[in-house]
Amino acid sequence: MSSYLFIVNPIARNGEIGKMWSNVENEIKKQNFDYSVEFTKEPLHAIDIAKTKGKDFDVIVATGGDGTVNEVANGVFEIDGTFGVLPLGNGNDFAFGHKYDRDYRRSLDILRKEVTLDLGVGIAQTEEDKRYFVNIVDTGVGAAISVSSFTDAKWLKGFVKYYYLALKGIAKYRVVPSKIRIDDHDEFKTDLVIMAVGFGNRFGGGFNVFPDNYGFMDDFAICIAGDVGKMYQFYLLNVLKPGKHIGKKGVRYLRGRKMSVEVEKPLPVEVEGEIVSYGATNIEFEIAPRRLKTIVSQELVDLQKEKSI
Repeated sequence: MSSYLFIVNPIARNGEIGKMWSNVENEIKKQNFDYSVEFTKEPLHAIDIAKTKGKDFDVIVATGGDGTVNEVANGVFEIDGTFGVLPLGNGNDFAFGHKYDRDYRRSLDILRKEVTLDLGVGIAQTEEDKRYFVNIVDTGVGAAISVSSFTDAKWLKGFVKYYYLALKGIAKYRVVPSKIRIDDHDEFKTDLVIMAVGFGNRFGGGFNVFPDNYGFMDDFAICIAGDVGKMYQFYLLNVLKPGKHIGKKGVRYLRGRKMSVEVEKPLPVEVEGEIVSYGATNIEFEIAPRRLKTIVSQELVDLQKEKSI
């Protein structure tokens, strides 16, 4: 029987995880896990727990939202361990985008079955920090919205919260002249509204920025919106939710393995719910040299086989 380390962020989901944890743990016991629990106490603590204590377990489980996923994945990647997710946060974009279940009981069942895929890992580098990512990184208005989410509209959750903050954020946002290079292609310029890079398909509590994109693919997806006016930005926000933005005016949908971005005005950079820079002017993304062994649902494995035919 495999051993599991659940790294729990008790303040995720506006503090509700700490309150509901006893019920979750009862279900873990009911499903006969061999497990231990560690609670995070501060930002980045989950990385340290995964690196220092994860070596003693077969599976290390990020228990919380997308920020917890990012931190635990960073630690697990460092020790080349096996990664799992118990989605209990607000957005859960990585988990739901990769076919985990909204009911934590069924997600526990996915963890217990230990079906795995090697999923892609990216590296996001700014002047201030370097961070691995497994879902989506963004800058521009999206990251500015994420910054505001830590202090504004705390009474809202998930997609509703992000949509409300997105409306406010777009109203205040001013486009930023930017220069972008993907792989070895020629550099191009745009007045940047938003740029996202990633292996998953959704962010912001359910905005389908990369329809049909999954971490088992060989490169990452890139979406860049720019050179459009304010009212059109509101329009793009509404077609982004169902993934209908591709092919619209001002939207580039690309793929790559390496990317550099230079902006004239400092912008925040969000990595899966974590702000790694509040004012970057040079940002680089690239595929990490190896993948992350991740417990996934059988549905995702079947989808991978279907797409490889």
